[in-house]
Amino acid sequence: MDLLNKNKIDTLASEIGQENVPVLLGIFLSELASYEETLRGQEHGDSEYLKEVSHALKSSAASFGADKLCAKAIEIDSMVKLGLDMDVVAEHDDLQRLLKETRERYERLQPSSEA
Repeated sequence: MDLLNKNKIDTLASEIGQENVPVLLGIFLSELASYEETLRGQEHGDSEYLKEVSHALKSSAASFGADKLCAKAIEIDSMVKLGLDMDVVAEHDDLQRLLKETRERYERLQPSSEA
């Protein structure tokens, strides 16, 4: 499973138009950065926030082909919905690491802002 599923990006571009991808990608990157920053500010993890983030990330990560992030979000969301015990600190750390790796990988897709 990849951090970035290029086929999904290509499909998205054909559906919405290549010219719209950078705008939506910027929104997605802002979303990832925001979640990452909030998780960084929580030392011991917060199961309620993990639930909110994982629920939101399921669809946005899937839309952009962030397969690993999507799988982790689905895993956390499912554990919460089923009432399963989870190591909140470990899941928090895993999600935070994956958010960072995904954001850094997707930032490389953005065209350089040099003029």
